[in-house]
Formats: sequence, structure tokens, C-alpha cells
Amino acid sequence: MPELPDLEIFKENIPKRLSNKTLTGVTVFMPRKVNTPQILLADVLRGAVLESVEREGKELYFCFDDNRRVSAHLMLNGEISVAADEAALTRLPFKVFAFHFEREHLVFSDKGGLCSLKFMPPKSAVPDVFSPEFTMDYFQKTVFAKKRMNIKMLLIDQKLLRGIGNAYADEILWAAKISPRSFAGQIPQEALERLYAAIGSVLRDAVASIRAIAPDIISGELRDFLKVHNKRLQTTEDGQPIRTEYINRKITYFTPAQIEYLF
Repeated sequence: MPELPDLEIFKENIPKRLSNKTLTGVTVFMPRKVNTPQILLADVLRGAVLESVEREGKELYFCFDDNRRVSAHLMLNGEISVAADEAALTRLPFKVFAFHFEREHLVFSDKGGLCSLKFMPPKSAVPDVFSPEFTMDYFQKTVFAKKRMNIKMLLIDQKLLRGIGNAYADEILWAAKISPRSFAGQIPQEALERLYAAIGSVLRDAVASIRAIAPDIISGELRDFLKVHNKRLQTTEDGQPIRTEYINRKITYFTPAQIEYLF
């Protein structure tokens, strides 16, 4: 599943191909995954000019002129590709939706059929972890309100804070030296401050790593550089054994050195 660092790179690269290009049409291949019928989308969006692509939480927002917006959630297996012509578009499997520009087609596909798109999505009241609203004060209040919640589950709950996925939750907790088994309300202030700082530093470092490794990607996920949530590793750089365990049905990577804060 593409996570926040992947999506940050996608949002930079898609406009390099399509910014300021005019939309000539749309095709909905899976109507149940799009919140607006194709005939209405085609009418409202035809002639729209793509101004930018933004990211909020785990979604990409395609921002057209006249404040028209479409959000895309790639879910577990969603992919984005650019088809140069009609023949290339036809060959792509598992298509969900396509934006048609003058000479290119931006296509959303998903072999699992979970990828979804929304026209004019409502703004969420939950802060993105890269937004100014995601402050230490907000984080502390969220932890206090959910003090009996497992800390990893708190980090990936998009109803509490938006943007962190399973892999990066493990990386963040490892960087903060906190066990994913911990209860949120048992984490002391000093460790909580480390955790808040790790959210920003781990995710921004990952964005930089992906940009360096694959500067032109608009789909997929890169994980080879991760320090603990990495199938290729048995130990961390400092020799700590990496363990895997299902926590609330999520595969979790961690080390014995991470401190458990339990009731």
C-alpha cells in the first residue's frame, strides 16, 4: 500500500506530466467505486484544467480550476499510470477510473477493486500529520482521550490523525524506542515527545529517500530502505534482532530494545 512518503512523491511527479493540461473527458470503469455518475462527472469536469495535485492523509487530491477537486484513495493495491494513447489505455487491466487529457490518459487501476474516487470530497476535521494543525498539544490530547488504546493502532487510526500507515508506524515507534505493544496512556511525557518528533522526522526522511531512489515514480511503494519494517532484514543496523508479530491483526516489526509501557 502506498503510504504518505510515496504519495508525497506522486503528488510532485504527476503535475510534471499533466499540470495546466485540459481535461477532455472521464471514464468510470467501476461505478461503485466512484461517488458520482460518469455522465455528471463528464459534464462538470470537461474542459477543466489541472492546476495541482495535493495530498491529504492517504489520499491524493486532483485540483482543477474553478475549485473542482477529485480525491483518490489507492487503498491496498491501487496504482496510477499514464497511457500515451487509446491502445495503451485499453491494454491496462483492472481499471477503475480514467482522466482523459489532450494526448494522455491518467488511469487508476486496482486488482483488488478497492481503490475509490470522490468528486468534491468533504474536508476532514482530523489533521494530517504534516499539517500545522498536528501539534504536540493535539497529539497529547488525542493520546489522553484514547489512553487505553494500543499505541500502534492509535498512530494508524485515520479518525485520530491522518497519513500514517502500517509500515511507517513501525518505523516511527522504533525511532522513538517505544514498543508497539504499549498502551497510549502509559507512555511518559518524555517518550511521548520523542514519539511526536519521530513522526515528522521519520516520514520526512522517507520522502527524501524515495525522491533520491526513484525521483520519477507515480505509483507503487518503496520499502527497501526501511530500518525495521523490512522483510530483507533480520537485525537492525546496531544488531538488534527484528521480531514480527500480529498486533490487532496488523503485521508488526519491532525489536526487544523498544520499551513496553503497559498497565
